[in-house]
Amino acid sequence: MNQKLYIKDIMTVDPVAVGPEDSVVYAARILFEHNFNGLPVVNEQKEVVGILTEYDLISKGGDLHMSTLINVLGNLDTYKKDNSLVKDELKRLLILKVKDVMNIDPLVVQEGDLIQILAEIFAKHHRVNPVPVLDKNKKLVGVVSRFDLVKFFVAENAANQVDPGQPAVLDQKVAEFIGNFEKKILFHSTHTGLWSFLGFVVALVGISIGLALILKFLA
Repeated sequence: MNQKLYIKDIMTVDPVAVGPEDSVVYAARILFEHNFNGLPVVNEQKEVVGILTEYDLISKGGDLHMSTLINVLGNLDTYKKDNSLVKDELKRLLILKVKDVMNIDPLVVQEGDLIQILAEIFAKHHRVNPVPVLDKNKKLVGVVSRFDLVKFFVAENAANQVDPGQPAVLDQKVAEFIGNFEKKILFHSTHTGLWSFLGFVVALVGISIGLALILKFLA
């Protein structure tokens, strides 16, 4: 019987989230402080009503908040002396809410979905990151990112290079990788379809990066 790897096995549980009425400045601060790519937006019932990502902050309403922040940061001395030059714009920025900028129709996955579903989403939707994870009651229970997907397969103590001109060494690396990965399969209750899934990883992060990752897996 094939064992399977589910999204719940690699997701981040109890994720940080914001509400639609929270300020954009507050949400942006969370993104910056935690080095997040995005935040799920939930209502009082923990139902996902949107997602706010770095892309949303840059592309939506950009004429207002991005230009304002850039101007202020580039002219701090001037604005300290006379904040009236940017006061009105800053007021508009400070009252801007998450619901004004967020994506109101985010892609979501279920915690019991197979990992291939996530790989297909990331391969098809290049701007999507992260993806909210829901339980059977449609409540937010986690988030999963491209980083979560790739880090599961990154070998510890990976060598800088693997010389294809040394087949005996390469065979040894293959055997070591399979052994190490089998341990991860037992620990995470994953499936045995490794190489088909690596094809998704290659599509996800690009051929050159994917090949580099595969070489690291063999180290």
